[in-house]
Amino acid sequence: MLVNRKVQILIFISLILLCCTCSKKDENPPEVQIQSPLSNMSFQMPCQINVSGYVIDNNKVDRVEVDLVSDNSTAIVQGLVLEADSSHFAFNLSLFVEDRLLTSGSYFINIKAYDKSGNFSSEYISIYLNEIPKTLESLIYLTSNNSQTFIYQQDSLGNSQLIKQFAGNHLLSIGNSRSQQLFVGSDQNGEFFDLTNFDNLCYVPVNSVNQPLFIDGSKSDAGNQTHLVLGDGRINTYNKNGTIINTIYSNPQEWFGKFNIQPNIVLVESFSSFLDRDLVVYFRQSGIEKQRIEINGKIFKIIPVSNNEYAIFSQFLNQFTISIYYEDLNQLYTNLQLSNSIIYDAGFLGDYLIFSSSNGLYTYDFNLNILNLISSSLKVSKIILDELDSFFYLIVGSELWTYSDQGNLSLLSIYGDSIRNFIPIYNK
Repeated sequence: MLVNRKVQILIFISLILLCCTCSKKDENPPEVQIQSPLSNMSFQMPCQINVSGYVIDNNKVDRVEVDLVSDNSTAIVQGLVLEADSSHFAFNLSLFVEDRLLTSGSYFINIKAYDKSGNFSSEYISIYLNEIPKTLESLIYLTSNNSQTFIYQQDSLGNSQLIKQFAGNHLLSIGNSRSQQLFVGSDQNGEFFDLTNFDNLCYVPVNSVNQPLFIDGSKSDAGNQTHLVLGDGRINTYNKNGTIINTIYSNPQEWFGKFNIQPNIVLVESFSSFLDRDLVVYFRQSGIEKQRIEINGKIFKIIPVSNNEYAIFSQFLNQFTISIYYEDLNQLYTNLQLSNSIIYDAGFLGDYLIFSSSNGLYTYDFNLNILNLISSSLKVSKIILDELDSFFYLIVGSELWTYSDQGNLSLLSIYGDSIRNFIPIYNK
């Protein structure tokens, strides 16, 4: 009887041990081996990247996830999920990378493998992506007459067609190639359009009586934002969808004029009358005023020339002035004054400023204080910097000219009507 009892106990213990052994949790993650691509391989976008390898698990592989991420783990290509049901799973797939806005740099292919017990392992392989080259896609011409604004597009073959007819006389237009959007503002309304089908993205309502509806505009250096100075005393920043993401308000009884936006600050002319004008610096995000300094005359252009230094083009009666503003010191110093002359537009290239006036087209080396006359006959209404090469487009009535940093002045084309603005459109 005692023997049977001992046997029963041994059998019971054996069963318990067997159950414990059978129910022991699998804690071993799968093993991932990457065969392709090799570490630090280089690819020119757009491209297809072949990703291959295999996963081994002591039980069974459940699934494999493959994605392309940046160095801060932001997903570049949406993750692909491969279902599996074996202890040895081989994978072979292609990731298509065509994002025109991706910049050159190192990226990572991340491969995660999961087994049936929920264990997982992750492997990264570094690759280098060369960005899609920036190219000129089309040209936008804007003309205006009889309270209408006309938008023409010219393709790479030189074919031009009317894209939109816009109510009101043209005041302001900005092309943003990165966001693939176009803003057009007239004395009646303002709209954002997409550059694919020229469909309306949004309207820009402005309630202004004393000032034009649209004063000035620009895009951020990265091109992901568009900024507008409105006649009701606002500076609005818009994202790629035309949604307002930031606003700076003028003081009561003041209005904004020309401006320049930097990463952390905004420089803008603020005035309450023809004579009472200041250059004001705001903190960009909060819209809180940092400092201001009095300006003699109306500002026509604010151009950054170096860190915390800005060229200020201003006009008082028939005299215009080029001054350098030192933002750190909040000081303004006069560099050049020209009498019996009216300023039209200005730009900056290399080490010199280029500006147009009623007396002609000039370059000015503000470091050496050297003024050079390019042409006394060309009355350039607008100066546009080409984003690919070192030259400017110049609008002269119905003519479009170019001026290079080597000093070459050339007539590019003659349009059928006076050109109000000319906007080169790039792929990004």
